[in-house]
Amino acid sequence: MRGLVGIVLGWCLVVGANLSATSAVAAVPNMTCRAEGKAVGGPVLQQYDATDVFRFTAGKLYHRWSGREEYFYNDVSEVQLGRYVSGHMTFVLDYDNRSGYVVIAGNPDWTVYNLNCKP
Repeated sequence: MRGLVGIVLGWCLVVGANLSATSAVAAVPNMTCRAEGKAVGGPVLQQYDATDVFRFTAGKLYHRWSGREEYFYNDVSEVQLGRYVSGHMTFVLDYDNRSGYVVIAGNPDWTVYNLNCKP
Protein backbone atom coordinates (compact mmCIF):
# COMPACT_ATOMS: atom_id res chain seq x y z
CA MET A 1 0.00 0.00 0.00
CA ARG A 2 2.85 2.41 0.79
CA GLY A 3 4.25 1.95 -2.70
CA LEU A 4 0.93 2.92 -4.26
CA VAL A 5 0.64 6.01 -2.04
CA GLY A 6 4.17 7.03 -3.01
CA ILE A 7 3.40 6.63 -6.71
CA VAL A 8 0.18 8.66 -6.41
CA LEU A 9 1.90 11.41 -4.42
CA GLY A 10 4.78 11.53 -6.89
CA TRP A 11 2.35 11.77 -9.80
CA CYS A 12 0.48 14.61 -8.03
CA LEU A 13 3.73 16.52 -7.55
CA VAL A 14 4.65 16.16 -11.23
CA VAL A 15 1.19 17.20 -12.43
CA GLY A 16 1.08 20.08 -9.92
CA ALA A 17 4.46 21.39 -11.09
CA ASN A 18 3.32 21.30 -14.72
CA LEU A 19 0.05 23.07 -13.91
CA SER A 20 1.74 25.82 -11.90
CA ALA A 21 4.01 26.69 -14.83
CA THR A 22 1.02 27.36 -17.08
CA SER A 23 -1.53 28.57 -14.54
CA ALA A 24 -0.10 32.11 -14.26
CA VAL A 25 -1.24 33.01 -17.78
CA ALA A 26 -4.42 30.96 -17.51
CA ALA A 27 -5.31 32.78 -14.25
CA VAL A 28 -5.15 36.23 -15.86
CA PRO A 29 -8.76 37.13 -16.69
CA ASN A 30 -9.82 38.76 -19.94
CA MET A 31 -11.04 42.20 -18.84
CA THR A 32 -10.88 45.91 -19.48
CA CYS A 33 -9.94 48.33 -16.69
CA ARG A 34 -10.55 52.06 -16.92
CA ALA A 35 -8.77 54.59 -14.74
CA GLU A 36 -11.17 56.59 -12.59
CA GLY A 37 -10.91 60.08 -11.16
CA LYS A 38 -7.52 61.61 -10.57
CA ALA A 39 -4.17 59.90 -11.00
CA VAL A 40 -1.36 60.68 -8.58
CA GLY A 41 2.23 60.77 -9.82
CA GLY A 42 5.71 61.72 -8.80
CA PRO A 43 8.53 62.16 -7.86
CA VAL A 44 7.09 65.68 -7.51
CA LEU A 45 3.58 64.90 -6.26
CA GLN A 46 0.98 65.92 -8.82
CA GLN A 47 -2.59 65.03 -9.70
CA TYR A 48 -4.22 64.92 -13.11
CA ASP A 49 -7.28 63.49 -14.84
CA ALA A 50 -6.81 59.82 -15.66
CA THR A 51 -7.91 58.66 -19.12
CA ASP A 52 -5.99 55.36 -19.27
CA VAL A 53 -7.58 52.09 -20.38
CA PHE A 54 -5.88 48.74 -19.73
CA ARG A 55 -7.15 45.72 -21.70
CA PHE A 56 -6.17 42.19 -20.66
CA THR A 57 -6.57 39.57 -23.41
CA ALA A 58 -5.09 36.05 -23.48
CA GLY A 59 -2.35 36.91 -20.96
CA LYS A 60 -1.35 40.12 -22.77
CA LEU A 61 -1.81 43.75 -21.69
CA TYR A 62 -2.84 46.51 -24.09
CA HIS A 63 -2.73 50.17 -23.00
CA ARG A 64 -4.19 53.43 -24.32
CA TRP A 65 -5.03 56.89 -23.07
CA SER A 66 -6.41 60.14 -24.44
CA GLY A 67 -4.36 61.08 -27.49
CA ARG A 68 -2.68 57.65 -27.79
CA GLU A 69 -3.96 54.67 -29.73
CA GLU A 70 -4.00 51.28 -28.04
CA TYR A 71 -0.70 49.42 -28.15
CA PHE A 72 0.60 46.07 -26.88
CA TYR A 73 2.40 46.74 -23.60
CA ASN A 74 3.65 43.37 -22.32
CA ASP A 75 2.70 39.88 -21.12
CA VAL A 76 0.81 39.64 -17.81
CA SER A 77 1.42 37.22 -14.94
CA GLU A 78 -0.62 36.62 -11.81
CA VAL A 79 1.85 36.71 -8.92
CA GLN A 80 -0.72 36.41 -6.12
CA LEU A 81 -4.48 36.11 -6.04
CA GLY A 82 -5.72 39.40 -7.51
CA ARG A 83 -2.22 40.78 -8.14
CA TYR A 84 -0.98 40.97 -11.73
CA VAL A 85 2.37 42.20 -13.03
CA SER A 86 3.23 43.42 -16.51
CA GLY A 87 6.52 45.21 -17.11
CA HIS A 88 6.62 48.27 -14.81
CA MET A 89 2.92 47.89 -13.92
CA THR A 90 1.47 46.14 -10.87
CA PHE A 91 -2.31 45.71 -10.70
CA VAL A 92 -3.94 45.03 -7.33
CA LEU A 93 -7.61 44.07 -7.70
CA ASP A 94 -10.39 43.08 -5.31
CA TYR A 95 -11.68 39.51 -4.96
CA ASP A 96 -13.87 39.66 -8.10
CA ASN A 97 -11.50 41.77 -10.27
CA ARG A 98 -14.00 44.65 -10.45
CA SER A 99 -11.99 47.43 -8.81
CA GLY A 100 -8.53 48.16 -7.51
CA TYR A 101 -5.52 50.17 -8.52
CA VAL A 102 -2.43 50.03 -10.70
CA VAL A 103 1.02 51.33 -9.83
CA ILE A 104 3.29 52.19 -12.74
CA ALA A 105 6.83 52.53 -11.43
CA GLY A 106 9.58 53.38 -13.86
CA ASN A 107 12.74 55.18 -12.90
CA PRO A 108 12.36 58.00 -11.80
CA ASP A 109 8.58 58.42 -12.27
CA TRP A 110 5.67 56.61 -10.67
CA THR A 111 1.90 56.90 -11.08
CA VAL A 112 -1.08 55.37 -9.26
CA TYR A 113 -4.53 54.99 -10.84
CA ASN A 114 -7.79 53.78 -9.30
CA LEU A 115 -9.46 51.24 -11.59
CA ASN A 116 -12.94 50.11 -12.56
CA CYS A 117 -12.80 46.75 -14.38
CA LYS A 118 -15.29 44.74 -16.44
CA PRO A 119 -15.02 41.30 -18.08
